[in-house]
Amino acid sequence: MNIRQAIEAFQLEHKARGSRPRTVEWHGEVLGILLRPMLDAEVSTLDVFKVNEVLNRDVKPNTLANYERSLRAFTNWLIGVEVLQRDPFKGKKRVKQVFEAKRTLSHVEIQALFREVKAIPRCQSRNMALLALFLDTGLRAAEVARLRLSDVDWDTGTLKVDGKTGPGTVAFGRQTHKLLRRYVTHARKSLDPHLFVFDGNPVTSASLSRWAKRLGQRAGLGDDVGCHTFRRTFATLCISNGMDFYSLQRAMRHSTPAMTQRYINLDFSHVRRQIDRAGPLAGLVLPD
Repeated sequence: MNIRQAIEAFQLEHKARGSRPRTVEWHGEVLGILLRPMLDAEVSTLDVFKVNEVLNRDVKPNTLANYERSLRAFTNWLIGVEVLQRDPFKGKKRVKQVFEAKRTLSHVEIQALFREVKAIPRCQSRNMALLALFLDTGLRAAEVARLRLSDVDWDTGTLKVDGKTGPGTVAFGRQTHKLLRRYVTHARKSLDPHLFVFDGNPVTSASLSRWAKRLGQRAGLGDDVGCHTFRRTFATLCISNGMDFYSLQRAMRHSTPAMTQRYINLDFSHVRRQIDRAGPLAGLVLPD
């Protein structure tokens, strides 16, 4: 069996065990990038030297860590089905990922975004509802684009979401409920089943990303505002405002606490407030 055939079989195995289509596609893309020069070579050529060679790339540490994760999964599967006899990763340490704090929005910046939306009459109700939903739920752009009218439970204030980690339910607050209801009952004119539409057609993940970037630029917040900025802001402000970590993890639909932790960007003013509130000297009257 050559490597090209092995990759195809690996992807079929992922499909058979119920992996998300995007996961299957991602493995194909990554393995194609790493192993392109040797796709017609026999699987047995995947030894420790070849692994080191294909992973010797001038990319960011997190990108390299993701490349390695896919290649490890592939070689582990090959060993499991007894196509590969020796583990090329045996004794090799994993690439260290570097998690840098990324931008989140302050309350002042959030208000600036809403003012900018309010200042533009076209699609105002839709955009107010969109911005509120992003910030109030932490949903990803693709998840928002896939939402349908039937996914909204107006009585409980929840949404059925089909996301990166599978189907789930998320809650939204009263202000978002009000804005969504106003958009659906007064401004939304399309017969399309999707919740958010533009000129009668459903919005896409790409169009939402462009909208968020333009909105940030018009509000004077720079070029680095996007839909994932809203997701990180949701996580950070929820913790800052007192939400417990378990509830946040569930709200973001993460399988591990470590994944949720990456989204939280708290400054030292928050840490200091927590020390004043809950530290060993909180509430004590000390001698002058």
